[in-house]
Parts: sequence; structure tokens; C-alpha cells
Amino acid sequence: MELGEFKIRDLLMFMSDHEFPKRQFVQDKEKLLEQIHMEIKNITSDLKKVRLAEIEKKNLNSLLIIPSWSKILEKQTMGFYLNRPVIDISRDTIVMLNNDIEIVSDKLGKEFALISGPGVLFTEFSLDPGKYITNQRSINLILLPLDHLERLLNAPPITRGELHGSTINELITIIPFSLIEEAYTIQALIRGIISRNVFHPNKAAIDAFTKLIKAPESFNVREGFQILSAHDENYNRLMIVNPLKSFDTKDLYNLSSAGVASIVDGTKLLNELLTPEQQNLILIKIRDVIKEYKSTGEKLIYDWLP
Repeated sequence: MELGEFKIRDLLMFMSDHEFPKRQFVQDKEKLLEQIHMEIKNITSDLKKVRLAEIEKKNLNSLLIIPSWSKILEKQTMGFYLNRPVIDISRDTIVMLNNDIEIVSDKLGKEFALISGPGVLFTEFSLDPGKYITNQRSINLILLPLDHLERLLNAPPITRGELHGSTINELITIIPFSLIEEAYTIQALIRGIISRNVFHPNKAAIDAFTKLIKAPESFNVREGFQILSAHDENYNRLMIVNPLKSFDTKDLYNLSSAGVASIVDGTKLLNELLTPEQQNLILIKIRDVIKEYKSTGEKLIYDWLP
């Protein structure tokens, strides 16, 4: 008998409490099985409600996936890796948690969308013909002009119909964890669409993200911000903001990366966009989101993957 999460000892206690016969022949077997099935169904439903309530109380809101950063910019920048020119990029995927989107203004009053949360820029690229390697850069902010954000959210959908509050189109996917939690109870058609178009094609990036987020040294509050920027003055740059140490211009790895024009100090621009108090609140929230992903989110996501 398939009991799901219902333990054998609980089943025996249930039978005992309801005076079910254990050794003698059961005359109305169908009625007994129906009662057991309904009890298991009720317990499963209660457990699901508890898990959903836990998710709603936490900061673990949504999973955000951008399959191609260069498609948002409508221009691909090869960049450099360890001082060598990149000759081809086959993948430049962003995976991020908790997609809070705030509207901020720079010193000129121009508005931008600031997406916050622990994330990764996962690239697959070539330095030599026919040979591809992968790299992952931690990011915790994405800075976009409002027209870029509008293009993201209004891109052509990859499927028709309502997907339970999700956004799934050619440029971006935003799936609430409340839906991810329902992996085995939502309609098979919807699950198939999301698995086929979101989780499976981006499995390598999700694996890289999970590995990075579980590393003890990653996303430490003291490390500050890593901003993937499409700001006019810092277009397609990875901007580093670390209040505890100056930007190191001697480390080749810190100066270049596949898929971005360059890596620069972003302290000045970030201070235009956010007060120190706002910056601290974002970093603390990111820290909490990481804890919640490790305890809850990782298992939910990998239930969708083979």
C-alpha cells in the first residue's frame, strides 16, 4: 500500500483508536480502505497547509531565472577570463532567490529597477575553439533601466494559460515557492510545462547556484554587494561594493569575467541609489533567505528535477 508520508505506526494507532480488527477477517474491506485513504488524505492536506504557512511567513518568496542575460541587453559581450579573450558564449543564465523589485533613482533622477536576492551568473564559454568551460559569479543585486524591466516582464509567453501566479516567458521566469511546494498536487499538465521549460533546461545553472549558496564563504554580509548592472554609466558591468576593503585591481580574476564588459568598484553608484541603512537591511534579508533556502527551498526545487 502506498502510504506517502503517513507512517506505519501512525496507521496502526489510527486503526487501534477506531477499533479496527487486526487479526480477524474484515468483512467490509472496501469501507475500511476508504476510511484509511480519507485519513491519509486529511493528514497530507494538513501537512501541506503547515508547510505553505511556513513559507509565507519567511522571506523565501520566489525563484527567479533569466535564461540569458545578453538577450535582455540585446547585445552579447564576450569579455575576458583570466586575461584571455572569450571567443564564444553558449550560456549566460541568472538564478536568483526572493525577487524583491524596488524602484530607485540615481543622481540625475533617472529611475531604475533594483532586484535583490542571493543569485548567480552562470556562464558556459570558450577560450579555444571547440572547448567550453563554465564559471559562476555570485550576485545579489540586478540593476535595470525601467524599459529593460518592462521588456523582461512583457516578453512573449512560452505557453498559454494561467500558471498559478507565475511569470514564464522567453526572457524571465518567476515562480513563487508556494507553487513549487505543490509539486505533486498541481495538475500534471502545469507541472510538465514548468519542468520541461524551466527546471530541466536550467539544471546546470540551478546546480551551480545551489553549490555556491551552500559554500560557507558565499554571500557573507561582510562581503557587501555584487551588482550586475545595466545602468547607463556602468552598462553590462559587474560592480563590487565592499565596505571593509578596497577594490583589488591586481587580481586578474576580479577584473574580468565572461559575458560582462568589466568588473568595477560600484560604491559610488550604490550610495546614490540606497542609503547605508537600506543597504544593511537588504544584506540582512539576503542572509535570512539563504538560511531558509538551505532548510526548505533546496529540497522543494530538487523535487522538480530528475
